Amino acid sequence: MSKNSAKQMMSLILLVLIATLTSPLATAGTIGGGNQGRCEMLENEQTKICEGKGKNRTCTTIDSYCGGMGSTGTCSCVPDCADQGNCCADFAPVCQDIFGGCTPDSDQIAFLHVGGMCSTQWDYADDSDRVAEIFGIEGNAASVEVKAVQTSNAGTQVAAKTLTRYLNACCTDTNSCVIYNYSNGDNVVGYALDKLPVYEEICTGKGKKRVCEQAPAWNILEVRTAAGAGGGSELSEWGGVADLFACDLASELTPSKVRNLYDHSNTMGVPIRHIGGFLDEVGSDDSTLNAAWWLLPWHSDGAVAYHSAGARTSTVEWCGDYFFPPLWCSREDICDTRYGALYQGHSMAFCGTDFRNSDHYDQKMEFIRLMGQ
Repeated sequence: MSKNSAKQMMSLILLVLIATLTSPLATAGTIGGGNQGRCEMLENEQTKICEGKGKNRTCTTIDSYCGGMGSTGTCSCVPDCADQGNCCADFAPVCQDIFGGCTPDSDQIAFLHVGGMCSTQWDYADDSDRVAEIFGIEGNAASVEVKAVQTSNAGTQVAAKTLTRYLNACCTDTNSCVIYNYSNGDNVVGYALDKLPVYEEICTGKGKKRVCEQAPAWNILEVRTAAGAGGGSELSEWGGVADLFACDLASELTPSKVRNLYDHSNTMGVPIRHIGGFLDEVGSDDSTLNAAWWLLPWHSDGAVAYHSAGARTSTVEWCGDYFFPPLWCSREDICDTRYGALYQGHSMAFCGTDFRNSDHYDQKMEFIRLMGQ
């Protein structure tokens, strides 16, 4: 690299650092909020306790932090944590089997909401977000916030396990679901569908004519993904730049790691529809996203590029280079076939330039707005 190029590289890094110091801290409702403890356990964190011998031997698997402190010791998973005001964010679904407004086996349609990177829920009091409205929907409906912690470096897998609890409670038997997700919620849903599916055995006939087969137990009608991080973000490849987003998970979302984490094309037959925004001449009102735009392939929303939000099977090359503003690249349509093929089971819900200067934060509510809810 020439001295001039190195100088330009340092200028870009300085730009990001300045944005960090001058912009307000990102709130938890969008991106950020720091690392938080959880009640959920991954398989490699589980322990088995056995008592007795021979036929009297019984074993119990401890598969959550329920009954004690959370994963980091900073929050509680004991029954009276609500009275103490220190429950881990996922305490209710993990330890109490409470899943919002879901009523099992009640002919209900539930709209589940899966938040993004570094979040613990979807709707935050201090943000301009909300869950989908259901007052205009006929029949039994519920709008449910999925409380799943995505802050540690294993946040995607942890949140996916919590999501399966909601899917089992809200989307089986006579119930069905629509899932809204945002940012890394794309990976949470994708990981659950590929790695953690639940099946039920369906049998027909009697005697020798009896035939049984495995069928998906979850009745998921559709997944609606806004600003999906399913293709990863190049920001995670810039070392400390990922820390702009305030949690350990941020540095784990490189395109290579995310694309190899699970089979994106294995959706259990569930259709996944996407939308994505991009920053152009006007840019974002958030200086951190504006600065991050310089470190992402064109087009991007300041956090993820089109190849990710657009569910493409491969990344998109830079238009120009790191040091030349890619302002004149003309492929503003996220559905443009020149961006490559989509993963199987994925499609674009809206195309064109509908989301010009809709940044990563703005995208969170765009799908809900477009669906009239």
